[in-house]
Amino acid sequence: MTQLVRAFAIAGGLNERRKHPRFIREGSDMPKHLIDRKSTANRQPPLAHNARAGVSMARDTVACDDGLALAGGLIAGTRVATDMGWLPVEELRAGDRVATFDNGMRPLRAVHVSSLHTDIAGAPRSVWPLSLPAGALGNRSALRVLPGQAVLIESDAAEALFGDAFTLVPAAVLDGHNGIAPVEPDHEISIVTLVFDGAEVIYVDGTLLAQCGGEGAAAGYPRLSEAQGRQLIVAMDAPPYPRG
Repeated sequence: MTQLVRAFAIAGGLNERRKHPRFIREGSDMPKHLIDRKSTANRQPPLAHNARAGVSMARDTVACDDGLALAGGLIAGTRVATDMGWLPVEELRAGDRVATFDNGMRPLRAVHVSSLHTDIAGAPRSVWPLSLPAGALGNRSALRVLPGQAVLIESDAAEALFGDAFTLVPAAVLDGHNGIAPVEPDHEISIVTLVFDGAEVIYVDGTLLAQCGGEGAAAGYPRLSEAQGRQLIVAMDAPPYPRG
């Protein structure tokens, strides 16, 4: 596939999902307009100090023993694809345009920042973030994700089991897949939740795909339960899965 078509897939979206460019499955680099760039000198400081007029921004604190600990959100330091290149999620603010899987560049309606306080002696393993080695899901470098963050996976097994090659699963079910494992948090975690007009799937650190910005499933993708997600991962890890 040509670089031009690859660029279109990210900048403009591609409706034929099962014919999505091979770079999604192979994890090759993003187009040139999404390469690393330094933030411009006149970019505003980080989120908590830069709410634009008429937009929503919040900062909350949650504890690891409440239900919010498993909510979706990206851990500070995670890089996402924007029209200004790859930027740490904590640098984004309402109005910035983020590259989405289905709908091209979409502006952020709001950004919410939370602090997840973790008690090392008592934090249950179920709320630990998961460590993804470089390349585990198309991510170019090692990173961490919350167990409740929905990620979009493409696989032949998903199409055979659930009727769609693309499915959303909670990151918790990835434990053991491609070296992914929970890690005990050793400090307070800052979580950034990106809000769009509706649910969107965005590019994270390469071709890792994460859902942000709304309830339910983005673009009609099946959203699997934890049990279904684990069933899918078992099928994906059982070589070889026959093609239909």
